[in-house]
Amino acid sequence: MTVRDAGAGIEPQAMDKLFDAFYTTKSGGMGIGLSVSRSIVEKHHGRLWVERNDGPGATFAFSIPGEPVAPEGERESLENPVDIKV
Repeated sequence: MTVRDAGAGIEPQAMDKLFDAFYTTKSGGMGIGLSVSRSIVEKHHGRLWVERNDGPGATFAFSIPGEPVAPEGERESLENPVDIKV
């Protein structure tokens, strides 16, 4: 699954800390969402990562081995990620 946003993006110095518990770039943020998400994905032997976009925003993706395949017509293509404006 891939989600791409068109927000402010992620500063290079934040990339290494982004999934650390209690690290946040938002005022009033708790900094636990990405840490918890990565823990859940890893418990299922998967991987969660982020990449900076060439333009604005960032792309978050995860994969879990042995994911059940959705019926034809209900599949989300990695070539056409979900775009979210934040």
